[in-house]
Amino acid sequence: MDAMLDYWRALVQSDQSLPLFEAALSIAQDRYPDLPMAELLARVDAFALTLRRRIEPIRRSVARVQALGEYFADQLGFRGNANDYYDPDNSYLNRVIERRLGIPISLSVLYIEISEQAGLPACGVGFPGHFLVRHDLPEGSLMVDVFAGARVLSQEELEYRLLPYAAGDLRGASRLLPRQLAQTTPRLILARMLRNLQAIHAERGDADALRAIERRLSVLAG
Repeated sequence: MDAMLDYWRALVQSDQSLPLFEAALSIAQDRYPDLPMAELLARVDAFALTLRRRIEPIRRSVARVQALGEYFADQLGFRGNANDYYDPDNSYLNRVIERRLGIPISLSVLYIEISEQAGLPACGVGFPGHFLVRHDLPEGSLMVDVFAGARVLSQEELEYRLLPYAAGDLRGASRLLPRQLAQTTPRLILARMLRNLQAIHAERGDADALRAIERRLSVLAG
């Protein structure tokens, strides 16, 4: 455990060089201590290389994002696990990769890694109630719901999703929207993933898993 925690500490020590996907993947070492990190990182590298080759002939950035969504959801088969949302394996990225199932934030972290390696800038957005991905393109920003088939969302859809937070007022939701599309830093993404697992393990009464999560949160907080 000390070696795993030291590895985690090295990964998250600097905001400027924090490798989001590798750090998120390493969380699974608590549950799967024999996790083949190098093999899984190489597997995701291969996903990204295939995507890069597919989008090279595509000139328009918007069309590239659409091709990424089709590749991620339709060809690789990643999708949201709506039937068993609180299964902890939805948050452990090795299992997300193996089962092609996850929750919004875990799927988004994987999607961002593949996207950025393929040359498409992407960042996470802690949208109320549902984690999203933002692409900042020359044509403007696109918001993607990776959980829902890596689908690009319209402004109207985003405003509709904010209605519960604006007392059902559409104009209020429209005013709230710009502030809800800000980038979430890698450190905050990792903290959110850990707190998701913390809640799940607390509900299940898994004291060992909780201690491991708390150690990681303590290191992350610095």
